[in-house]
Amino acid sequence: MLLVAAFGLALLISLVLTPVGIRLAWATGYLDHPEARKLHTSATALLGGAAVFASGLAAWGVLQLARRGESATQALYLFAGALIVFLLGLWDDRFGMDPLLKFAGQTAAAAALLASGRLPGLGLPAPLEVALTLIALVALMNAVNFLDNMNGMVGGLAAITLAAFGCASAARGALGLATAQFAFAGACAGFLPYNFPRARIFLGDAGSLLMGYSLGASAVLACAAAPPGWGRLGPPLLLAYPAFDLIFVVVNRLREGRKVYLGGKDHSNHRLASVIRCPTRTVLLMWCSSAALCASGLAVLWLNRPIPALLSWGLWMALLSWSGLRLSSVPVQSTSPR
Repeated sequence: MLLVAAFGLALLISLVLTPVGIRLAWATGYLDHPEARKLHTSATALLGGAAVFASGLAAWGVLQLARRGESATQALYLFAGALIVFLLGLWDDRFGMDPLLKFAGQTAAAAALLASGRLPGLGLPAPLEVALTLIALVALMNAVNFLDNMNGMVGGLAAITLAAFGCASAARGALGLATAQFAFAGACAGFLPYNFPRARIFLGDAGSLLMGYSLGASAVLACAAAPPGWGRLGPPLLLAYPAFDLIFVVVNRLREGRKVYLGGKDHSNHRLASVIRCPTRTVLLMWCSSAALCASGLAVLWLNRPIPALLSWGLWMALLSWSGLRLSSVPVQSTSPR
């Protein structure tokens, strides 16, 4: 009941705050203007991330007070890093930012999470595991940031995946963290009516980095709390699609001799949309795929057996590899599909 309340309260607050964010963005100049590499054709508000962050934090705070201050240490570490990347993205959305400074801020957010002393438990020497976890968290933040290229894409994926991580947290008794995850999921759901299928507001870097960090931090905390064994392969499976899209883009751009860090309409969902000829159906398909990945990941986590883990990973890797090969042959569209 607590988790439903967190989701519902955050959704309601987000439904109220997002229109405020639209008006505030136009008043303060937080706007995303059309470019050749973007799909939208008119200036669009950029404070969706602020509405999501404020809604999730407010809902979690209210319910945490109602629980009379029960321990929520993991949630506080989650919010600490989330605040860093949110402020980082908020500045970048308005004034721009040097890539190295942005990378340093993302690393600081990841370090704030690891200050909790929780590591994924990979069985490696602690310094190596810390380094690999930092790299993975920063990579995921950028993967989600790059994937925020189509109306509703990141908002829907984040809502589904954070709710799945919230179920995993609740199952192990971490209700404070689960409440935070469901609150962010509800905030994303409340944002979606203003962003999908027609966008009046975008998440911006503040929102996409916030979602990328929250998803990565949730995976680290889930792995750290999982019993030793095959179950630790479950949480990364929930994030397989953003990781796949990042690898897909990097490999194809390197193969074609193009710069990796520049934006473009060559992501896996862009190419799929040019085949389906409908961005809306593409986003809905990605939501369904994310839900299936989440179900597989939770099954691997809770069963903690070699056969389900190897079977799930084998099937998904085969499907994603086949999809990558097929989509890499689809021409990059210079204009958005109707």
